[in-house]
Amino acid sequence: MQFLKRFLIGDKTDKDIRALVRKHFRLRVKKIFYYKKALRHSSVLDGDTTGKKSNERLEFLGDAVLGLSVAEYLYKQDESAQEGALTQRRSKIVSRKNLNLLGSKIGLEDLLEVKMRREDIRANMVGNAMEAMIGAIYLDHGYRRTNMALVKLLKRFGLDEKIHETTDFKSQLHHWAQRSRVTLSFQVVKESIENGENVYEIEVFADDNCIGSGVGRSKKIAEREAARKGWRHVFELEDSN
Repeated sequence: MQFLKRFLIGDKTDKDIRALVRKHFRLRVKKIFYYKKALRHSSVLDGDTTGKKSNERLEFLGDAVLGLSVAEYLYKQDESAQEGALTQRRSKIVSRKNLNLLGSKIGLEDLLEVKMRREDIRANMVGNAMEAMIGAIYLDHGYRRTNMALVKLLKRFGLDEKIHETTDFKSQLHHWAQRSRVTLSFQVVKESIENGENVYEIEVFADDNCIGSGVGRSKKIAEREAARKGWRHVFELEDSN
C-alpha cells in the first residue's frame, strides 16, 4: 500500500482542485467529480475494479469547446481576417505545445492522478488534462461562462502575443514606409488601469497622419495592434489606386 501511494496522486483534496479552478479560471466548483475525472490519467485504470473512468472523454469535449471559444474570439477580434489567417491563428493558440505549457503553468501536473513515477509524466499528459479541465468546466458551468473564463486565462498567458506572432505587421509597415519615403512613428496616447491591469493605447503615424491605433495590456501588444490596423489602412489605400 505504501508503494502505491508513491505513485497514485488520487488523494489530493477537493480543496486543491477548488483552489486551482478559482485562481486560474475565476470560477467556483459546483460538481467536483467532473474535475477529479479530468485529472485522472488512463494509467490509473490498470487493474482497477471500482469502475473509475479516465479523462479521455472529457479531453475530447474540452478540445471542441476550446476550439470554438478561440474561433469565436478571433472572429470578433479581427473582422477583416480571412478564413486562412483565422485558421492559422487558431492552430497556433490551441497547438499541443501551447496546451502542454499552459497546463504546466497553472499547476495541473501536481494534481494529476496517475499510476507511475512523477518523473515519467509526459508533457502531453498535462496538455490532455488541460483540455479535460476545460471539458469539466463546460459541464459544470455551460459554454458562456466557460468561454469568458477561458479567454481571460489565455489572455493572461499571452493569447494576444500568439495571434500577432503569425504576421509581423510592424516590419511590413516599416518596409512600406521606407519604400514610400514617409516617417513612421508610434506614440502612446493613453495609459490607464482597468480591473487592476495596465492598459495602453498607442497610435501609429505616417508623417503627421494617424493610420491606426491599438489597445493592449502592454505597450508591445498595443503597438502590434496599431501596426496591424495601420497596415490594413495602407493596404486598402494601395489597393484602391
